Amino acid sequence: MADFYITNRARFHMLEIEERSTSDWGETRTKRYMSDLLAAFQKIADDPKVGNVRKHRLEPFLMAPAEQHYAIYAETEKGIVIAAVLHKRRDIEAIIRDIGPTLDREIENL
Repeated sequence: MADFYITNRARFHMLEIEERSTSDWGETRTKRYMSDLLAAFQKIADDPKVGNVRKHRLEPFLMAPAEQHYAIYAETEKGIVIAAVLHKRRDIEAIIRDIGPTLDREIENL
């Protein structure tokens, strides 16, 4: 089992997802969904090549589906770093463009 790490930004995203899910669907379903997200992160860690390389962008990044979200991540020597967790309906390209340099620093600091 490969390791994965989660940036503070991704932790914040996970908290938002948990709060929204609890409000919309209740605690039982939310616990299952959050567990499924973590399982998806582990699958990505076990096979980092599963994600799409978004290299022809201003801010290159890897992206893989995780339930109704995308895990934005980087491959490092220690394992993968989940840098952001964004809903599939969001404009991911624009968000990454806006926060890209900050994500790079967060990844380096882990």
